[in-house]
Amino acid sequence: MRDEPRRGGRYGERAMVQGRGADKQRRMIEAAAVLLIDEGFEAITHRRVADAAGVPQGSATYYFPTRSSLMATAVRAAEDLRAGSAMRRADALPARRRSAQDTARELIETFFAPHVDERVVTSRLEPMLSALRDPALAPIMRDSRPRLLAALRVVLDRSGFEYVDDVDLLAYLIDAALLNAAGSGEERVLEFASGVVGRFLDHYRH
Repeated sequence: MRDEPRRGGRYGERAMVQGRGADKQRRMIEAAAVLLIDEGFEAITHRRVADAAGVPQGSATYYFPTRSSLMATAVRAAEDLRAGSAMRRADALPARRRSAQDTARELIETFFAPHVDERVVTSRLEPMLSALRDPALAPIMRDSRPRLLAALRVVLDRSGFEYVDDVDLLAYLIDAALLNAAGSGEERVLEFASGVVGRFLDHYRH
């Protein structure tokens, strides 16, 4: 007999099931998170998620009846993956005094964990900003922010910048530096942004 899902979530997705259907649902959620992080919102379709999870497309539409429910699930799972990866990366960082620019690069790579490259603005930051503008997705983004800021705090403390007291402002600066780099046509976006954030950190060097 087919496992029946419990009552759906606030975004229209079906609640987690038990038994044989649970593995399919879990694989789809994990696949949606990875697709969103790697490719952005355009990749979040029932077909792409089903293919990536190795399940029939009908399973995707069954558990996530609308694209909005699929998108909400993808954003929530991606933010969980991002926050968890950020803290693991921060916790694994050896404690030593780093330069301001090296610390800035560590902060950027932690903030956009599990991985970051020169496409970070188009593949990661712009989709995140779009989610913040969506009333249905903004609460998910806000809920994950404290965990991300906590990871940045660990990076600062382990790099000799324990005196930086406004981590939230620093996170906004990271976003702004990356957007400015991309908007000005910089090819080495990460290096440019690290330089900007590093200049901010230099004011806190004791």
